[in-house]
Amino acid sequence: MNRIICILLLFIFVIACKKKEDIVDPTPPPVVPPPVAPVDPNALSIPVTAAQMGGCFAVSAKKNVHPRLHYSAAEIAAIKLNAQSDPYAKPTYDDIISRADAILGTSLMSYQLDGANLRIPSLHTFGNDQAPYLILAYQFTKDTRYALRCWQQLERFTTYPDWGANRHFLDAGIAAKAVAMAYDGLYDYLTTSQRTALYNAVRTFVLNPGMNQITTSTGPFKWYDTDDNWNGICHGGMIMAALATFEMDSAFNSSIIAQCANGMLKYLQSFEPDGASEEGMSYWSYGLQNTILSLESMKRCLGATFGLTNLNGIKKTGMFPYLVSGPVGTASFGDDYLYVGKANRFLSYMWFAKFYNDANLARTHYDRSMSINAAKTIKMNGWSDLIFYDKALVQQGSGTAVPASGFIRGVDYGYVGENMSDETALYVGIHTGKNNASHGHLDAGSFFIQGLGETWAQGNLGLESPYPSDFFTVTEPAYTAAPTSAATTRGRFYYYRVRTEGKNCLVFNPDARPEQNPDAQATVVKDANDGTGGYFVVNMGDVYSRDVSAYKRGVKLNRSSKTITVQDEFTPKTVSNAYWIMHSPCTDNAVISADGRTVTMTKNGKIAYLRLLSPANATFSLVNRSTSFVNYLEETAPIFSSIMSGKNGINQWYGKFHVKLTGLAAGVPTTVKVDFSGSSSSTSTPVTALDSWTTAN
Repeated sequence: MNRIICILLLFIFVIACKKKEDIVDPTPPPVVPPPVAPVDPNALSIPVTAAQMGGCFAVSAKKNVHPRLHYSAAEIAAIKLNAQSDPYAKPTYDDIISRADAILGTSLMSYQLDGANLRIPSLHTFGNDQAPYLILAYQFTKDTRYALRCWQQLERFTTYPDWGANRHFLDAGIAAKAVAMAYDGLYDYLTTSQRTALYNAVRTFVLNPGMNQITTSTGPFKWYDTDDNWNGICHGGMIMAALATFEMDSAFNSSIIAQCANGMLKYLQSFEPDGASEEGMSYWSYGLQNTILSLESMKRCLGATFGLTNLNGIKKTGMFPYLVSGPVGTASFGDDYLYVGKANRFLSYMWFAKFYNDANLARTHYDRSMSINAAKTIKMNGWSDLIFYDKALVQQGSGTAVPASGFIRGVDYGYVGENMSDETALYVGIHTGKNNASHGHLDAGSFFIQGLGETWAQGNLGLESPYPSDFFTVTEPAYTAAPTSAATTRGRFYYYRVRTEGKNCLVFNPDARPEQNPDAQATVVKDANDGTGGYFVVNMGDVYSRDVSAYKRGVKLNRSSKTITVQDEFTPKTVSNAYWIMHSPCTDNAVISADGRTVTMTKNGKIAYLRLLSPANATFSLVNRSTSFVNYLEETAPIFSSIMSGKNGINQWYGKFHVKLTGLAAGVPTTVKVDFSGSSSSTSTPVTALDSWTTAN
């Protein structure tokens, strides 16, 4: 009986199981979408989405791999090995260790605002001048002293009340880069809690407020909508921070990367079409340092830059410093430093050659570095050159010769050289373009002259550094105001180095007003270059529209006579006074001839000459350089000496030569022609109207 019951129970159980198998679950299993990535990683696909960022990261094989932003562990080993003997790399490798050692002996920095109550200097100093050296020293040696010191400073930063995001976002962008490099480069040293602390800090102090400002169009200076260095620094820092910490919150970090990549497009487009920056060399470098590191990070972590690195301007900009450099100096524009002398010419970065696999650019940069730094221990241009130095690529290339004449659009600088590979050759350059360029001065038409291995005419005296609190304040009276000697609102256009009288330009009827229209533009209307010579003719009428009805300036190099000409043709609107001005480091011992028409200049044993060909009744005068006085014109010195007392930097290395023209008749055209040569026997050509200029006359 029991046996029968057991058989029946087993039969019921089997039937029940069979019925259960026949039941279909109405809920389908979840479908996991494939990673979303752009079809062509090199095509410009901005705007990109957060989904694309997450998808790219998923297929990059970089998840949970560190270091990954700028180098791999294998690359660090190769760099270390090469740097033991390579004469180009070893000094920079040694300098990184030496600088890191020096940082170990300094005190930790604390929270403090600058004099303008805007910036946090410690964030800037650490992000640019300490973190890269400590992190690389740790990578090269695995000495935990470097990692510990880096962490200790970062830990102190986490206790700061802010990183400047709602006051001056540049600090936040630079701090984000520092956190990104540390999180990535010290990953194996940091504990889980330390990594979490870094991520929480950078998210609280940079990423959250940055994203809020971008999406709500608020915040200081609206940096995310500019096309200047702020854009590259801030977007770049945020991108690196999000890529370094991606796994901490992949959805949020994907949104950060997408928003910042989209926003960076406007900055990168500013380098179109020739790779130039209207902000000058120092801001070209400052803005691109974060930018190129973030682009490198995107390429490594996402496998794509979504076409941002395929724009013509960014592809060309690695040559920009060399295109605006003469034999013994690099031209300065606006709020820039001075790069006078062979050893002070501006250098590019090896990243451009490495990223674009450009052997000729690699060789060009290598050769320039070795030449410019010949008398210096360190040959490279900073720590990033060591990271991106490819010895084999350099050996494959041949140096790119700078053309004998060129016009670099974007910065709007034209030059003509006698022989660009000869450090003693003649060279003339002229800055045109917009006065309201970012960090621009009132310098349209300012010219630069080099020759015989020296600088003879310096077209820009540089910036005021550090920036005074009122350096960017727009001054009154305005350009279009009535003539006045009353200086009321102290600020930008009162500073000698910003004013036109501090340039190699003409100044009409000087008083308290800006001498050039701050919103106007000078444009090249005629140019030529051949074996005989080259020139540029510039329409300056809009820049001086208050004082003249017409004005053109031309600069020319005659390669046959070895003469440089600067010629001005203008028609005053009213009876006017005017100054022709040339600032020079060669005023010491300069001699003006008895008739006032020739200046003999000497510099380091070299002799050069200025000759005044027109007007017939004009003469040169000399204003010596001074270690105590700012050389305002005689009309403006009484206006600005009091209100600007202690505000101007002293231009102790530069005096100037004047040609003062008085009582110029209204409506009557005037021509000023000045020739420069390195020989007392050179022959000047007759005065020829600019419209009739050729390379030979």
